Amino acid sequence: MKRLGYLLLLLCATLFSSCSDEYPDYAYVNFYIDPESSEYYNLNYGHRGWEYFEGGARGVVVFRKSWDEFIAFERTCVAKNCHGRLEVDETNNVLLYCPKCGSQYIYYDGSPLEGSQAKRLLYTYCTYFDGLYLWVNNCN
Repeated sequence: MKRLGYLLLLLCATLFSSCSDEYPDYAYVNFYIDPESSEYYNLNYGHRGWEYFEGGARGVVVFRKSWDEFIAFERTCVAKNCHGRLEVDETNNVLLYCPKCGSQYIYYDGSPLEGSQAKRLLYTYCTYFDGLYLWVNNCN
């Protein structure tokens, strides 16, 4: 009986110690827009146009890779212990950067640039463009 109590205590300690105050890398996202709308001027700025959207853990940024190809990223920095909110570098809009830790990511696939604190890709949301609407949601 003591052994069972000890195992139960060990299990509880493990469960509670694995919980942390860290922000999640992503959250639930499910929205659609008309990317040709004047409301999304930056997204219509041609190749590499972008816009910020509400949703996710710290927001979503959508880039236009070509007329019918889009990519969407979570705006949470993935550098260890950072949790900053990513911004698009407006002087070089192929980069996302974290003002908190200085990590930089390339818009094409969300990979961190060499020298960044981040060591892994950004979380990418799924996009689907049906010719009229752009759908952004969590990948299954």
